[in-house]
Amino acid sequence: MKKKLLRIFVYGLLLFGVYLAYIFYGQFMEHQRKATYYENLVDTSSPTVTVLRDSILIGYQNSKRTLHIYVPPNYNKDTFNRYPVIYFLDGESAFNDLEFMGPEWQIDEVINAAADKGDPTAIVIGINQAKDRDAEYTPFVNTDNPDAHGALFAIWVITDLKNWVDSNYRTKPEANATTIGGISRSGMMAYYMLMAHPEVFGNAIIQSPSMWVDYDRLMAMNISKTQLSGKKIMISVGEDEGQLMKRHARNIYEKFKSQGLNDNELRFEIIPDEGHWHLTWRKSFALAYPWLMQ
Repeated sequence: MKKKLLRIFVYGLLLFGVYLAYIFYGQFMEHQRKATYYENLVDTSSPTVTVLRDSILIGYQNSKRTLHIYVPPNYNKDTFNRYPVIYFLDGESAFNDLEFMGPEWQIDEVINAAADKGDPTAIVIGINQAKDRDAEYTPFVNTDNPDAHGALFAIWVITDLKNWVDSNYRTKPEANATTIGGISRSGMMAYYMLMAHPEVFGNAIIQSPSMWVDYDRLMAMNISKTQLSGKKIMISVGEDEGQLMKRHARNIYEKFKSQGLNDNELRFEIIPDEGHWHLTWRKSFALAYPWLMQ
């Protein structure tokens, strides 16, 4: 009996050792895969993308923020044209694999392709995320985010940042030519900023919005049917993001639909076979942009 128990114990140790070896081997291979990926990253941004590092002051934070700015290919040739503007939160991911150290959203490629076809183009302002991203992208103070200052950040975007952009670039400053966009928690912030400042943002690209951050208060926000009139709102979520994320995204869509927005003003997309990551948002933007600019 003792020998049998000893054999079982030894076999168990061997199996456990094999399991640990499998886990460590998997982690090693994943580390190698990522290292190879990072080693082969190249600059994927277009020539008309400019990075202004620590360039603009956020007064209430007493800190400066990096901006990633895209202008259309003919911006410096057609010097009389003015352009709509898309403001993207988490903007370090917008244009360059090397900048983000991962798959970018290819916003510049999408708009460049539109320019090649003679379709409308836009200026895009990518705003770097903060070190304390959760606090900056949470509008209301709650138990999970006692330092939340998203409401103040939104005011900074619509005043200091927008004024600077409109002063330095040939923009169309009116609301129907101004779009706010984001992904995940910043997708939730795009929803918040649209609702809190409908006089500034005429359009929104709301991707995989993390409404769970403060669902009840966010969904309780309302603007009038008159304020919604003429806006274009794109909501998207990955097919594999989970039932909660998909339900919350659809609830935003249903909220706006119930106020009378039609298919030319409101769009909801589930991105097939994709989860909560950057290729989802790359595919989403490729759908959103031409529809937004119609």
